[in-house]
Amino acid sequence: MTGEATPAARYARYAGLRRHLLTEAAKRIPLASLASQARALSLWDGKQVRPADEMQLAAVFDLGVLDPVGGHGRAIERQARAEPPLPGSEEARLLQALMAARFALVRITGPRAEGGVAAETFPEGEGLVIWDNHLARGRAPGALVGLRLAWPEPDLAMTCGTALSLDSRVVERLLLGTPPQRGPVRPSLPLPEDGPALARLVAEPAARLRLAALAAAPGFAAAVTRAALDLGLMGPVITRMPADALPPG
Repeated sequence: MTGEATPAARYARYAGLRRHLLTEAAKRIPLASLASQARALSLWDGKQVRPADEMQLAAVFDLGVLDPVGGHGRAIERQARAEPPLPGSEEARLLQALMAARFALVRITGPRAEGGVAAETFPEGEGLVIWDNHLARGRAPGALVGLRLAWPEPDLAMTCGTALSLDSRVVERLLLGTPPQRGPVRPSLPLPEDGPALARLVAEPAARLRLAALAAAPGFAAAVTRAALDLGLMGPVITRMPADALPPG
């Protein structure tokens, strides 16, 4: 198949299948799992998920479908059992890729004229091309992003789930093992010109090994997402509004 169509054409086909599979899998997240994912992200008000926007809601579903915390099963596996695709089909390849997808940190280089986004893994600096129609939008070269990559074909890395704008503060918290915060959240933007700070954090081999070990361990996506939420990088958190931001009365 790789020789039959360009990566852009193949991505266009897989993108529709990805949307279908993730949407159907999300319907199979048990309420108990949904609550656990939302609690882990401080997006649960005691009765229901309380996201401030679609990205926060997508982060909850991303965990429930692909990488749940709290000992819950993955909804993508429930989807595979309930509606197994035709063996050898593009849907089957993508389903297997989604089940094997891993959350990672990358730095954006920029969009490519032939399609896709040039990026490099962080902190390894290995180049790769990521297929996503929105990944480079609003992100400067060097921007740090947390995302999950699926590889339905060896030369086709595509995003699945949320793509989080991050900065060196998130990496520092990960390396220090800073526990999740519970205080008020004020929205903030990623730090500009953050490259030197990122380089300093991973200058020592021990730091790079520590980050690699965290990325390989269960719960990495949840930890990164929670750190981004705690720092305000994903906007306001309804359950953690500062007192001066609450409506009067």
